[in-house]
Amino acid sequence: MRLSKISNKIYADTEGKTGGNVGIILTENYLIAVDAQYPASGRIFRKTAEEITGKKVTHLILTHYHSDHIFGAQAFEDCKIIAHKTLREIVEENLKTIWSRQELKKMIERIRRERPERAWLYEGLKIVLPNQTFEEKYVIENVEIIHMGGHTEDSSIVYVPKDKVMFAGDLVFSKMFPWGGDRTANPDKWIEAFRRMLEMDVEKIVPGHGPICNKEEIKIQLKYFEEVRKKMKELIEKNVPLEKAIEEIYTIPFYKPMREEMKRRTLEQWYKFWLKNK
Repeated sequence: MRLSKISNKIYADTEGKTGGNVGIILTENYLIAVDAQYPASGRIFRKTAEEITGKKVTHLILTHYHSDHIFGAQAFEDCKIIAHKTLREIVEENLKTIWSRQELKKMIERIRRERPERAWLYEGLKIVLPNQTFEEKYVIENVEIIHMGGHTEDSSIVYVPKDKVMFAGDLVFSKMFPWGGDRTANPDKWIEAFRRMLEMDVEKIVPGHGPICNKEEIKIQLKYFEEVRKKMKELIEKNVPLEKAIEEIYTIPFYKPMREEMKRRTLEQWYKFWLKNK
């Protein structure tokens, strides 16, 4: 893992080879990690962070509950692990259902069978819950954790005003089509989140996936989201069925998705959201 310098005391890995983007923030008294990838890469991330800084990680911030951002939290079990209260609630529910011991065993067996090159990332998986939660905002020295919602109900950003740097989590997929197919995804709140970000004094943005970007990327994403919302709502008002509506939305030019299925599932979720809330 390569942690590249973003500002004087902020580093990030945006290669995306072993999970979502991660980073570290060195404050006067603390070394703060942002997101944790998977168990094996989480251990590598912490080791790399501590080697670079000569400090021990004291805090881990989780931007949202998706596995490629939180499964590595076990490498930080001795730290203060901070997340929005809804993240903890979702993970607690998942531990009874899709992340139960039996279901996780099935998932790992499926990965070994279908994607064996990634199986090492899940070695020794143990899901660790945050031990500090918040509702709207949480501050550690000069670091602000702000709840936004949108990508998921629990989505939060990490803002360092002094450095004009933001860790946006998966609210920003830089230079690519975003994943918005989560059952808790709310495209209206996502649009609000973009607008709030544009009002902040930020020069560098570490996205959840993709390369470092700035506010111009947010403007591109916001424009697309607004066009999709306008068009999708018009189609819903005309009682255009889901599949036909998605075909229409595909005509709006934008970045390619990581996988075509992700784009289709995202648009399906948004259609259902606006249909329910019309």
